[in-house]
Amino acid sequence: MLDIEADSREQSSGIPRLLADKLGCSVRVRPLPVGDYTAGQLAIERKTASDLARSIADGRAFDQARRVTSAFSRVVLIVEGLFPPPACDGHEDAYIAALAQLALSFGIHVLPTRFPLDSALLISRLAQAEFDLIASPASHLDPRRHRKPRQATDRRLFLCQGFFGIGPERARNLLHSFGSLRSLFCAPEDAWREVPGVGPRLARQMRELLDDEAPLEPAAERSAG
Repeated sequence: MLDIEADSREQSSGIPRLLADKLGCSVRVRPLPVGDYTAGQLAIERKTASDLARSIADGRAFDQARRVTSAFSRVVLIVEGLFPPPACDGHEDAYIAALAQLALSFGIHVLPTRFPLDSALLISRLAQAEFDLIASPASHLDPRRHRKPRQATDRRLFLCQGFFGIGPERARNLLHSFGSLRSLFCAPEDAWREVPGVGPRLARQMRELLDDEAPLEPAAERSAG
């Protein structure tokens, strides 16, 4: 059974119930800091076409894009309804340009649907693909990673192992799941737990290490000793 988290505000859309009752997903509804639906390291934003037009007009869409892409390595925006929406009010070019910016500048995949049931089906399929990726990261590598020099890849593995004090297998699984060190460090603790070989205990230790603000001994005093 797929485990999906849904933001509390999505209950009125009926999609969490569709996911649970019609599509057999396990849905936990709670307030989410970012995203409307999350599964592993995937975040899904769902907006009606009219809501998206309004959020583009007042700038909220780009602020949300910055926050969600800083927390999750894979982000999908579902645009539900008539395209382009009447709310564009003659500004269709600006609306489409904003969608292009979300895709190219933020790396967000923009997918259209017509009705809530379509959106629920798409969310369930995306969640399944995400969990397949987590279960077998080596077979679902982003092809862009193959173009990185081996030296850079080895350096990322070395830094990940040294920083968290873990072995090469766990470090490789983390980087396969999150792609970059930035995405790894910015991810929520719950997402780390889903990575093979990590689990709750190591995820908690990783979070404590990243959040540690204990003052360091000044260099002059240390050398004097």
